[in-house]
Amino acid sequence: MKSILLAISKAMLLLAVSGLVMVSCKKDADAGRANPTANKLDPIKASGGTVLTLTGSDLADMRSIVFDNGNVPAAFNPVFNTADAVIFRVPDTANGGDQNIIFTNVDGKSVKVAFSVVALPTVATAFPVDFQAGTTITLTGGNLESVSKVVLDGTTTEATIVSKEKKKLVITMPASPVNTAKLVITNASGTMTTTQIFTNVDAAYAIFKDALHGDWEDWSWSLTNTATTTDKITGTASMQAAYSGAWGGMQLHAKVKAVLAPYRFVTFWIKGADVEKKMKFNLNWTNDQTLTIPPNVWTYYKFDLSIFKNAGVAELETFIMQINDDPKTLLFDNILLVK
Repeated sequence: MKSILLAISKAMLLLAVSGLVMVSCKKDADAGRANPTANKLDPIKASGGTVLTLTGSDLADMRSIVFDNGNVPAAFNPVFNTADAVIFRVPDTANGGDQNIIFTNVDGKSVKVAFSVVALPTVATAFPVDFQAGTTITLTGGNLESVSKVVLDGTTTEATIVSKEKKKLVITMPASPVNTAKLVITNASGTMTTTQIFTNVDAAYAIFKDALHGDWEDWSWSLTNTATTTDKITGTASMQAAYSGAWGGMQLHAKVKAVLAPYRFVTFWIKGADVEKKMKFNLNWTNDQTLTIPPNVWTYYKFDLSIFKNAGVAELETFIMQINDDPKTLLFDNILLVK
């Protein structure tokens, strides 16, 4: 009996000692895990998608990487995360400008590194691309929330910024003598120039702008044209074209012919009917162009005048827009000759 009690006592003592050793080891391990240290971030300035490398010590087991301007997380592969280095990319959604990147490991210990995100403005769409003084234009794209200036390219004339968000910028256009211009847009990261070209309606030869040009008259058939103020691109009115017969035609006739030599393009806007329609467009009954008009939206059309000049049209006398098949009502605005 004594020998059994003695064996049990020895076993209990061994377990107690073993437990103390395990606790001690864990405490020693926790106490020995140092805070992560950053030595170098390369590069220190870059745009979305760029690969960055942070070198230092105790960088293993990172849980998150966050760009602190807007708390934008960066995706990273733990396979490329060692005690000495972390490799990751600048998120495409990172906000531009100077900021910190915060690295946090599984223990909640962090290190901050200064970085500058290059996020130049981008413009994917612009509506409308015609303007007069006071016209409101909406630009969509990216990195537009920090835009500080919008200038007509080649001038010092600034547009007025009405509102700005990351993906949308609304501006009011200034008065300007330019025929056409791109926009030069500046934000916290730098400056870019749009690919979109904006046409100054008041500098163009307007066959229709708010009303039919004084040197032009309406010779249309199976069609009634009236000015309407309810829906327009710029100015005060567009032209409502109510086609009343199959294959009806808009025929605008110049009492004084317009010499085409100074001009490069003919442009116009059409707002479609309730269904898609096909139309034939030409100048002086020459060189038909087939248009597809989407329903219920304004669509911009721009033709190089060489299409007609090379076919012998030197002076513009007739502008034709004939509807295919069944009649519908459409809207037209800013029928222009543009230099």
